[in-house]
Amino acid sequence: MQVAVVGAGITGLATAWALTQAGMTVTLLERGQEPAQGASAQNGAQLSYAFVAPLASPATLRQIPSLLLDPQSPLKFRPGWSPGAWRWCAEFLLACRQGRAEETTRALLSLGELSRERFAAWRASLTGNPIEFSRNGKLVVYRSEKSWQGAQAQVRLQAAIGPAQELCSAAECLTIEPALITTDAPITGGVFTPSEEVADCAAVCATLLEQLSTKAGFRLMRGTEVLGFRADGNRVQGMTVRDAQGTRLLEADAFVVANGVDVARLMAPMGVRVPVTPLKGYSIDVAARHLQRVPSVSITDAAAKVVFAPLGSGDRKRLRVAGMAELVGPDLRIDTARITQLKEATHRLFGLRHPNATLDLRPWAGLRPATPTGLPCIGRSRRHANLFVNAGQGALGFTLAFGSAAMLLDDLQGAGQQGSLGQIFKTGLLTS
Repeated sequence: MQVAVVGAGITGLATAWALTQAGMTVTLLERGQEPAQGASAQNGAQLSYAFVAPLASPATLRQIPSLLLDPQSPLKFRPGWSPGAWRWCAEFLLACRQGRAEETTRALLSLGELSRERFAAWRASLTGNPIEFSRNGKLVVYRSEKSWQGAQAQVRLQAAIGPAQELCSAAECLTIEPALITTDAPITGGVFTPSEEVADCAAVCATLLEQLSTKAGFRLMRGTEVLGFRADGNRVQGMTVRDAQGTRLLEADAFVVANGVDVARLMAPMGVRVPVTPLKGYSIDVAARHLQRVPSVSITDAAAKVVFAPLGSGDRKRLRVAGMAELVGPDLRIDTARITQLKEATHRLFGLRHPNATLDLRPWAGLRPATPTGLPCIGRSRRHANLFVNAGQGALGFTLAFGSAAMLLDDLQGAGQQGSLGQIFKTGLLTS
């Protein structure tokens, strides 16, 4: 079977890998000149299989008034005049129900466990550690009694189906990670998940592409824009593509759209609405030599909504610091105030040796493809039997990539092995 996959970020590459492993011939199309230049380029680096609770929750709903008024808020909602963005916001508010949030959490935990298994199987094919992988555990710290109580309730909810988690006192948090500084806004408590992992997503993408390039029949088409599809009845015959050689029709037996925030544009003319909107996030890399203390485990500061992932070794040892979620449309400009926030958050927890110095922090911004509920859209189009979607993983794109690819392959083959779980992730593919 010849399959065309649109998008060469972590989701598209993991999908292409799963398809080739199943014996299919794959053409991977990427609009840019290099793969993994979007949200996969410099994301938070955490593989958070236990921390999958959606942004849409009663807790977020209660915070919205203050979030809208606080210029330093890690969340920003500025939908502008876009009807699509306002519709997404309305659906987000409807999803902020306790029952819906719990259902989403359970589904994402199951998908996360599948992803962990498939990622581990893929890592077994590697020689050395080209992806800077580490299973170093993750500690989420809370700074208010209310948020700490909410965390305990979430741990109880996940206890039966998620990875093992430990509730920690403030003193136990410091024992797990002595590098933490707590004089400013002391820690109330924490949740430690020993099995959580980190890796460099861009390096994972590069390694996947290197492996794919050795597969017979695999082809990467760089600098290729997909303009749309040509259908005959309930099947897609081909898609119109444009590159340096001009515009032409590319045919295949099946088509998978895995191009992140651009998925809605391609699917709308096919009569399918995929409720994905871009949520902008930021990151920096802080070299270990600039830090007073370097953590050995992944840290999430729940109050600031900033994650800290230690990566690399030797001269490449660094701390990936990431956060923020801005609904501001397809805007990739880097807000220097946001970079300052990340730098200050790093200084508060681990101390910068020279906090006023100008450092090369590799400031970055990317657009996460987010759905209102937090559930990605994975599966066959309702109108065309050979057209598929794998998108909408949001901030969990790296975490869920290999599991999402497995589910997509399962649906494409018509095996239905994932059962009711697969049906959950197909609900986002709405016939318009």
